Amino acid sequence: MKLTDANRPMRVLDKVLHGGLGAGNLGVIMARHGTGKLAVLTSIAIDHAMDSRNTLHVALGQTLSDIRAYHDEVLHGIAGSLDLNNNELQTLVERHKQIYNFRDGQFNLARLRETLDFLRDGCEFVPELIEFQGWPDFEKLDPNEMEQLKAVAKEYNCEMWLAAHTHRTDTVSDAGLPDFIARQQDQLSAVVSLEPEAEHVRIHVLKANDAAAAEQIHLEFDPQSMLIRWR
Repeated sequence: MKLTDANRPMRVLDKVLHGGLGAGNLGVIMARHGTGKLAVLTSIAIDHAMDSRNTLHVALGQTLSDIRAYHDEVLHGIAGSLDLNNNELQTLVERHKQIYNFRDGQFNLARLRETLDFLRDGCEFVPELIEFQGWPDFEKLDPNEMEQLKAVAKEYNCEMWLAAHTHRTDTVSDAGLPDFIARQQDQLSAVVSLEPEAEHVRIHVLKANDAAAAEQIHLEFDPQSMLIRWR
């Protein structure tokens, strides 16, 4: 299958989610360790910025240089796959993407609000999409905290993407959700599961804005191109 602009992560997910995740909503990418959660999340954020839409990457316990290096790697992969000028694309993306790193690993929703207020008032930067790296730990998360996070997404009029670690031994619901995700599902508009398959990662859409046809959607993520394909 020839790679085209239609394979861009946001193009595919907007179609799958019937117009996109949407402001005020939460989405989760879940997978076992090393399956590609960060690659998918980063490609979603970069693709969003490619459309001149402000994106914020919130990271915990990482170095800024490591985060930037990984983002540049993903951007280079997308640019090469779509035959775009890497330098021009990087300039565009950097104009619409901010990285905020909590190096001490200490994070809560009050600090998130402070960050968003600072970016808005001090930098005139209002994100439409926020992705989180290193938070939350769904297995330890208080259900009320997810409800409060959704309230922040609504208040600041942005969509949020989170990552969840899963394990082979997880007990899952009939919908394929681990217990620690299932108990948060009322707050989640989209849940996407990743499974390695040969040289690609198969994408299962377990929840898509409550669409009944989610199980009929067949996608895969190519770690080389950083794009999503229809199967």
